[in-house]
Formats: sequence, C-alpha cells, structure tokens
Amino acid sequence: MKSKKFLISMVTVLGLLGFASFAEAGHNYIKYDTTVGKFNGNGYSAEQKKSVAGQKADVSHTSNGGYNVDVRTTSRGSNGKWARNVKAGDSRQLTNGHNKGTRTKLQFSNDLTTRVDTQSRGSWRSN
Repeated sequence: MKSKKFLISMVTVLGLLGFASFAEAGHNYIKYDTTVGKFNGNGYSAEQKKSVAGQKADVSHTSNGGYNVDVRTTSRGSNGKWARNVKAGDSRQLTNGHNKGTRTKLQFSNDLTTRVDTQSRGSWRSN
C-alpha cells in the first residue's frame, strides 16, 4: 500500500514538473506585473526560455499607472532594442538576437523625469 501511494505521488510530481517546463516555453504568453522605479528606474518580468533563435518577442501591455515606459528583452549575454513610449493598450514586437534556449526576460524603464514608481502589467512571450 505504501509503495502504491509513493508511485502515485511520484507520477503526480513528475506530471506537474512536465507541465511547468512546458509552461515556460517561449511560445506561451505569461503575465507580468512589475514595479518600475522612478527617475529612470527599472522593473523586470519573469524569465522565459527562448524557443526560436532571433524571433521577435511579443508584448501586450495592459496597464502602466498613467505613465509610458520603455521595454526590451534582456538575458545574461545580450539585450534587445528598446521599444520606446509603450502605453497601456499597446502591443509590440521586440527585436532581439537571443539564441534558442536562452533564458530571457523583459526589462522596463521609466523616463528620467518620472518622479514616481509605476506599475507595469500585461503579458508576453519570448518565442
């Protein structure tokens, strides 16, 4: 009886781990909700693993606290180009040169003159 419960537990854990690795693949949209610091501060999304080398990332920006932000992809080895003045309701494709398998995330930045922290929300995929 103990071995049957153990087997069921292991199958459940492995199934959940398999789903988690699938969910992080770059072709699935994931949500972000990050605070972007005042005076040219930064905020970051969770990471995704790039599934296609060099393909543009897709961003659907739903909210930003009334301030426009700049956004780009970033990884340990490289950064994408900044998309400037992204406002609530914008959808953008972000050019980047990240390799397949690279863990990438979004980097958000406020203007130097933004005197308050802002909250950026939306969803994105790294492709």
